[in-house]
Amino acid sequence: MLRRFIRYLAIVCLAVGTAARAEAVVLAAGPQVRLAGYTSSALLNSAQDIQILIKFDIADKWHILSPEKGDIGLPTTVTWKLPPGFEVVDEEWSVPALFDEDIIAVYGYAGEAYYLATIRPGDVYAQQVGLEAEVSWQACFEECVPGNARLKFTLPVVEHNVLPSAEWRQVIQQAEQFMFQEAANPEENASGHDLLRVMFMAFLGGLILNLMPCILPILSLKAIGLVKHIQNEQRAKKDAVLFFCGVLVSFLVMASFLAWFRMSGENIGWGFQLQSPWFIFVLFIIFLLIALMFLDVINVNVPLINKLAVVSGRTQRLSSFLTGVFSVVIASPCTAPFMGVAIGYTLTQPVYLYYPVFMSLAVGYALPFTLIGFFPRVISRILPKPGKWMTTLKHLFAIPVLLTCVWLAWVWLAQVFAPKSPVGNSSAVWRVYDEAEVSRQVEAGRNVFIDFTAKWCITCLANEKAVLETEAFAHLVQENDILLYKADWTSRDDRITKALAKYGRNSVPLYIYYDGQTRSMKILPQLLTIDTLDLRQVDPIG
Repeated sequence: MLRRFIRYLAIVCLAVGTAARAEAVVLAAGPQVRLAGYTSSALLNSAQDIQILIKFDIADKWHILSPEKGDIGLPTTVTWKLPPGFEVVDEEWSVPALFDEDIIAVYGYAGEAYYLATIRPGDVYAQQVGLEAEVSWQACFEECVPGNARLKFTLPVVEHNVLPSAEWRQVIQQAEQFMFQEAANPEENASGHDLLRVMFMAFLGGLILNLMPCILPILSLKAIGLVKHIQNEQRAKKDAVLFFCGVLVSFLVMASFLAWFRMSGENIGWGFQLQSPWFIFVLFIIFLLIALMFLDVINVNVPLINKLAVVSGRTQRLSSFLTGVFSVVIASPCTAPFMGVAIGYTLTQPVYLYYPVFMSLAVGYALPFTLIGFFPRVISRILPKPGKWMTTLKHLFAIPVLLTCVWLAWVWLAQVFAPKSPVGNSSAVWRVYDEAEVSRQVEAGRNVFIDFTAKWCITCLANEKAVLETEAFAHLVQENDILLYKADWTSRDDRITKALAKYGRNSVPLYIYYDGQTRSMKILPQLLTIDTLDLRQVDPIG
């Protein structure tokens, strides 16, 4: 009896002593972000919810991203590891601020931020329980540094009611100055201001796409139609309008496919159409027929084939429209500057926002050749009068179309007979991309370069020939002790699709460099040169 009384008295004293404070777990997570965790009480009653507050102290000039998936970068997340029967019933975050980063906006926190979780216990039979939170974030200032930390809370279990401590009330009052909001659906975060920004970026990306290597295979189709009617201003305008319509309809159809796949629960990326061997095979047949018609080797009178003859005068209206369609099909899988970020942002938003962004992309892409069609006199002053030279030019333009056929056949073979390991022509050693291995190497302090590529992406191939397969690049890799990883997206691969989404992108090429010493991440330009790859210029952080 005396022992039982003493034990009861000890529990009461413990409750009184610990109720006067909140348990605090402080972790110095790095030079950019420091975490502190607080519980509403140092004791746990299985019949009562318990609240846990995590405070983010962020270094001056730095900011971390909000928990919602933004335009680019990694969102801040809190993942709980709880005993069986425990569940998180409510989560709240400080209201994020708007930051301008890489032209478009991102939401995040600077200075101080808070996360509040309400946890409902299950049946508890032990004398104490452990609650564990895995926190990850990306801190940005000139460079972006991913970080993570683990907070552990060990709470003795009691049967009496537990009241919030005075210290807890003080901490919560301080946190409420930053206000709280329930964790939101990322699809509800797109504002009209953000949409206009993204539409402008898509328009610029469409314009620049005309200068990318992707456009070369279908340049002949545009040039033939332009030259054929350069002296007929009225017809040139009609061709320009039909070409514009072909481009616009193609992008809207592509947006509809992406929306349909998303609503069906499929996770696909930009350029998905060229990840199908059957689609590649059909394109090969179409372009082979076009090349043979350019060379006057065949003159097929079958109506279906005639509709594909983009230089046939008898089907000129359909030909101009199909030229716009083919230009989108071949050129769209690769991305231009601004375009990758715009698409990556759009594909995380509600599907109805796909259409204004894709329309902006189509207008930018079609505008240069449409304007040339409306002002043909500018070109006619440069070119000679129509004559035999046009036939010769048509034969010459058959060469890039035939090269396109060779490229399509190569892509098809790569998809059907996919190699098990990446292949390179320089002394640089490439490894197959593995996200877990990359994370381990970065954590171990190694420098890592990731090449997200595809054989149907002509910009990717141009970068490989000009930079990544050169001895200069191999020397740079050896000098800086860089591990190389190649993520080949030629065929559909959900792992790579998710990895692209992690960096806020949905298209290739994408080049990522991690500096192992500073743990900094850098997204490199889509058009590479040895100068842009002078990775020694990555500044230390912290």
